[in-house]
Amino acid sequence: MWEQAKIDGKQAVMLMLSMVLPTAILTVPSLTVRLAKQDAWLSIAVAVLAGLLIARLAVSLSLLFPGKTLLEYSEEILGKAAGKVVGLLYIWWFLHMGAVVIREFGVFLVTAIMPETPIIVFHIVVAAVAAYAVRSGLEVLSRFNQLFIPLTGFLAVAFVLSVKDMQMVRLLPVFDTGLLPVLKGAAVPASWMGEIVVFTMFIPSLKNPGEAHRLAALSVLLIGFFLTLSILEALLIFGPEITAAWLFPTFNAVRVVSIAGFLERLESVITVVWVAGGFIKVGVFYYAAVLGSAQWAGLKDYRPLVIPVGVVLVSLSILLHENVADMFAFLALTWPPYALLVFEGGIPLLLLAAALAGGKGRKGGR
Repeated sequence: MWEQAKIDGKQAVMLMLSMVLPTAILTVPSLTVRLAKQDAWLSIAVAVLAGLLIARLAVSLSLLFPGKTLLEYSEEILGKAAGKVVGLLYIWWFLHMGAVVIREFGVFLVTAIMPETPIIVFHIVVAAVAAYAVRSGLEVLSRFNQLFIPLTGFLAVAFVLSVKDMQMVRLLPVFDTGLLPVLKGAAVPASWMGEIVVFTMFIPSLKNPGEAHRLAALSVLLIGFFLTLSILEALLIFGPEITAAWLFPTFNAVRVVSIAGFLERLESVITVVWVAGGFIKVGVFYYAAVLGSAQWAGLKDYRPLVIPVGVVLVSLSILLHENVADMFAFLALTWPPYALLVFEGGIPLLLLAAALAGGKGRKGGR
């Protein structure tokens, strides 16, 4: 039994925000500032442009094949054998992203909140909650997300409350690092925004697929807005050197908020935002992995795969990286070209070119 539930445009935008923001706000500021210094906010502007192009590409491809996911129309475009290979690559990518997200949240909770707790405990809890939501279906996952996504607005509130600790001089001189560091710094956030390619697995579940372009573009712009806020907050409070040295600078920036001695310790609120968002983000990639696996294998129901895929996710989250330094090096150096050139830009562009050249898909679908 395939997923029959439909989600509206607002739910889709909220899902895409939760799909990118939780870990992006957690780790992108530090990784970007290390390369672009005080010009990191310019890197986010470049990353937004890249994200909009990827969103346009992915949605244009999907609208050529109404009612089908990326796994299904890959076979229609390339033929059964080559399409199966592409499908297998994307299943791996969904699993890989899900496992990395689980590891990021485990590292955050152990490093910043509960250092005595074994990290595997957090991994199992995150995967178990996500498994329940995934098994319940996309509509339940979307409704669960609607309960927590308004908390994301707290990031803007935290920025306002931090204003008294900010100094504009910490952003000067503007463009001091030159163009190349700004472009290098844009690679990490662009690879996060490029995760919007996962949207191709949900477009068939939209009540109105015709608004997919607008929804994807709006999601990228909102993600760029919140990422810019988080980077500016850390830079204006700590400056580029200290921001680059922190593992989680946004978390530390919120920690310094203190209003009249009674409104402080707000990091607990932002921890709730990140943990709730983390459950949703894992759930989105988890859902894409089980749905894609079921379609790849020709199964009629994805639900029998939920527990086996959950075991794979938790196992990968432990095995992928030896320690925190190894994970951050992977996210800064390997992840951007791996994600951008292969899964977010390369394969979708090849599929679109092959579909247009072969006259496949619905005419005027773009």
